[in-house]
Amino acid sequence: MLSLDKTRFQLMKRLLLLAVPAMLLAGACAKNVPTVVESIDAYTSVGDTGILVDAIEITVADARSIRGLKAADFDIVCNVPDGQVDKETGGPLKEYEDDGIVVSRKGKTLRIAANPFSINGMRGENYRRLPWKLVCSADTLLNVDLQKVTNRHTAVLDDCIQGSFTYAGITREYMLYLPRDKKGETLKNVPLLVWQIGGGEYNRDLWTAATANRCLVSLPTQGVPCATLVFAIANPNYTYSASLYPDRIELVDRNNALQMAFIDTLIADGTVDGSRVFCAGASSGGGCTMRFVMQFPDRFKAAIPCCSMDPIVPIHRVEEKYPGQFADDVEKAFQGQVYKWNGNEMALADIDTQAFVKLPLYFVHAESDRTCKVASTYAYYEARKRLGATNDRVAIFDDAYMQSYGISPMITHFSWVPLLDDYSEGTAMDWLVKQL
Repeated sequence: MLSLDKTRFQLMKRLLLLAVPAMLLAGACAKNVPTVVESIDAYTSVGDTGILVDAIEITVADARSIRGLKAADFDIVCNVPDGQVDKETGGPLKEYEDDGIVVSRKGKTLRIAANPFSINGMRGENYRRLPWKLVCSADTLLNVDLQKVTNRHTAVLDDCIQGSFTYAGITREYMLYLPRDKKGETLKNVPLLVWQIGGGEYNRDLWTAATANRCLVSLPTQGVPCATLVFAIANPNYTYSASLYPDRIELVDRNNALQMAFIDTLIADGTVDGSRVFCAGASSGGGCTMRFVMQFPDRFKAAIPCCSMDPIVPIHRVEEKYPGQFADDVEKAFQGQVYKWNGNEMALADIDTQAFVKLPLYFVHAESDRTCKVASTYAYYEARKRLGATNDRVAIFDDAYMQSYGISPMITHFSWVPLLDDYSEGTAMDWLVKQL
């Protein structure tokens, strides 16, 4: 006759033997839970030449369906880095050899971070666009492409204020980034950088103006507590030699008058420090930057005209009649007139040339620029020097430097790329930050 303890032991043993298959079955069921994707979020950022994808988050109905997944289970195809060409070779962009995938899970959400890649995919033969794709070898239901993304998030821009402003008879949309403290509170009386967009963004939507380059995000991503501002500008007639057409230049100056009026509202409510306002812009925006500081030389602390167009005097697509003509013409224009809003209309007013030449400018250009030739920068710099400017600087980028930022020698007009990326000692952005 078995003792009571032995009887209990055998009973427990039988129960355990019965429980093991049930536990194994439960484990198998958990492993085979069908994958039901509820949402796919793409986390992006503004790159030099377009939007970049930094991470994908997949949220599923049942967390058990994504357990155990690891980086080795994922691959990204047609994922190329930012830029126009390979930074090392100058050849076509190639897919990452190492995608840099890092997988993490929080509840029902699986996050796949990777080396930032172009949201537009890569170019194949005959410039055919090949879209990127996230491939999961363990579960094809977790494959993702851009068409499957349900929500997009963009660093910095998601935190910007969007609105419109009316002044001088026109209305323009804007995007404004305001820095915050560690508690998330908006900082007051901060410096401001207002960016003048290029001609490629004229008459386009606000998103296009804000993402054409890193104008809004450059300082914030460096952790610099400076507000950044960009307006979507409509200049349908701003072309080469625009300075020959009073109506076109009047519109340039009208847009600038509107921007300054808006800046005044930021100063009035204590958002921006009026003694630390900066201006920068590229291409047509470089020319508009020049017009802006000619209109309001006493309102800015410094400015960076980049690969400037010619709304001052004709320079591009014309030849000098004699060596130094461009500088002579610009010198005369710097002592001339600009349009200002007088409360009823845009009227010509004398430039405060003395204040204009005291304002520090940092000129930036690529030496091989075929769109806006470097002669404009040399002419502006020389003319201001003749008029007494002593605090100006100039940086001319060679092809090798441009290629190091992924810019092709065929399209070296993009000198705003290294401008907004390079904060090393002596660069234009380093120069600006030290004045904040």
